[in-house]
Amino acid sequence: MVTTETTSRTQERNGEIGIKELKSGASRVVDEVAAGRSYVITKRGAPTDVLMPVEEAEDLVLANAEEFITLRRRARDGYRRGRTKPLQDLA
Repeated sequence: MVTTETTSRTQERNGEIGIKELKSGASRVVDEVAAGRSYVITKRGAPTDVLMPVEEAEDLVLANAEEFITLRRRARDGYRRGRTKPLQDLA
């Protein structure tokens, strides 16, 4: 059985699907993921994997890349120290 819920962050449909159902409906599930739906895949009721659109996976990987983490830390430190400029001053 597939369950769905709405998340406030993306407003995308997320579902949970058992491995047995995934095997029998793989083509349908792949089409749904291509359309923007994400799934948590379970085996014997325990979550094992996540199936998500490539764009979301890329965003997740980039958001956790070391160079971006370093840039975010530097920006936050600069903000705390008052080393920032208003956006209108940059234009």
